[in-house]
Amino acid sequence: MNIAEFRLGDRGPAVAEVRARLARLDLLPGSAYASEQAEENPLRSGPRADVPDPSQWQTTALVSADYDQDVVDAVRKFQKQRGITDDGIVGPETFRRLEEARWRLGDRVLSFAPAHPTVGEDITDLQHRLNTMGFECGREDGHLGPRTDRAIREFQRNTGLPSDGVCGPATFRAVDQLRKTIGEQSANAVREKYALPALRTGIKGKLVVLDPSADNRTSDRGYLSESAIMATLAQRVEVRLCALGSRVLIARSPSSQADLSGTVDERASFANESGADLVLALGLCSDPEKGPGLATYYYGRPNGSHSVPGRLAATIILNHVSDSSEIARRDSQGRTWDMLRLTQMPAVLLECGNIAYDDDLTRIKNTVFMDKLAQSVAEAIEQFFAPDHVI
Repeated sequence: MNIAEFRLGDRGPAVAEVRARLARLDLLPGSAYASEQAEENPLRSGPRADVPDPSQWQTTALVSADYDQDVVDAVRKFQKQRGITDDGIVGPETFRRLEEARWRLGDRVLSFAPAHPTVGEDITDLQHRLNTMGFECGREDGHLGPRTDRAIREFQRNTGLPSDGVCGPATFRAVDQLRKTIGEQSANAVREKYALPALRTGIKGKLVVLDPSADNRTSDRGYLSESAIMATLAQRVEVRLCALGSRVLIARSPSSQADLSGTVDERASFANESGADLVLALGLCSDPEKGPGLATYYYGRPNGSHSVPGRLAATIILNHVSDSSEIARRDSQGRTWDMLRLTQMPAVLLECGNIAYDDDLTRIKNTVFMDKLAQSVAEAIEQFFAPDHVI
């Protein structure tokens, strides 16, 4: 299904499908299936196994195909639960997450397939359970990749099951039985914490990927497109990082040796394959409901796991850039946006101001301020890699 964007006031079969998926998650009444009682299954918290997949539900089985205020509220709740932008609009990312959310652990057999990657919230749940038991899956990103495959096989060997990497009923039962004796803390967070000293050995030789926003929106208030502003900022940061001894790659830069103009998945894959030590995405906020100033984001699931080095980097960058640039700060928060969750190294999004506010807009248009901002960003990255910087 080709998703554009759906919002308040829209209607039609695509909206009906959105309603169906929200109903299946018990976030919205509106389906003939919503009242079905869930089957008792410790591995499944979703609907009965005999309930058809939402994509197969007929529009006639739904109470409505309108994108009304109830849908907006349900979408916002869903977005907040998943750590993505909670604007009540179903765009490509929100629809992908709705697709991932249809799976609960035990709904399907899981196995690693390089040509056809398996994605879903059942995999996120499995990764979390394996991590808490000490079987290293790495980041709990909902993608069944080689690292999760190795963890599954190791778990199977340790529980006397065939080590074939296939998660079927026997493996699910073993996971559930052992989970009852293990706490909820993810071993991955502990590993990341103890791996920090090996990462923080100084900035010299470190590879930093800068990912300026690709948003080409312009304003009737007289500023350049966000992508042009952030590309310019990235180039200024690059100069300063290179002077400190770091290596830098810039996404979507005409002078970059890498063609990173593709999707977030492609850019995240490039960062992973390049072996980058840090990814810094650069963007702007334009939301009048949020306050003015800077904000940083790192990978973190609401009430769940987070990237330990990513959170540290986001905190250092926010504090140093705000202090050095004399601009207000909003907050450093965990999010599960694709660029943050799909990268294996620490990744941070820096929002360099909220252009819904006149003061921030004026700063962004000022060349002197942008030079100062670039300098403070480079210094913050240097602090993150510094071995003697206090955690």
